[in-house]
Amino acid sequence: MNGREREFSHAFEEYSDELFRHCALRLRDRERAVELTQECFLRTWDYIQKGHTVEQMRPFLYRTLRHLIIDEYRKKKSVSLEKMVEGTEGSVEDMLPPDESNTLERAIERFDGERVLEALTRLPEPYRESVTMRYVDGLSPQEIASILEESENVISVRVHRGLKKLKEMLGPDEPQKND
Repeated sequence: MNGREREFSHAFEEYSDELFRHCALRLRDRERAVELTQECFLRTWDYIQKGHTVEQMRPFLYRTLRHLIIDEYRKKKSVSLEKMVEGTEGSVEDMLPPDESNTLERAIERFDGERVLEALTRLPEPYRESVTMRYVDGLSPQEIASILEESENVISVRVHRGLKKLKEMLGPDEPQKND
């Protein structure tokens, strides 16, 4: 295996799960997310095979996947995003890695996480995309800026405003009881 194949294989092992989760959250269709994630890697491999150089693999993969997701949205332009969300067979929980713990604390965390992810689907674009990439995918503002071809400042503002809107959607925190 040569250096390019080794680098690509490492990138697949390292990023395929997170790219799939990102795609599944954006599309709300598990099977289609698998297909687009595979297509993302195929297109990247074709690009490399044509002699092109990929400076930063992770942002390149996200940018490629983002374009595939946009194309997918365009294909289904007549169907509203709300109907896509309503029409899903699975839940947000199906897209997350399984949790083997069975503690009350973990159950509360899962419930809160599920509630936040559901609210995230209602967050307007481009805030949803930026917040998802930052907190679900764990990308830095610099990486997100590279993927979305925006300035790092624009991304930071989107994330900040997206979090503010998300907090408003989730409602105020319950007041703490003083005993």
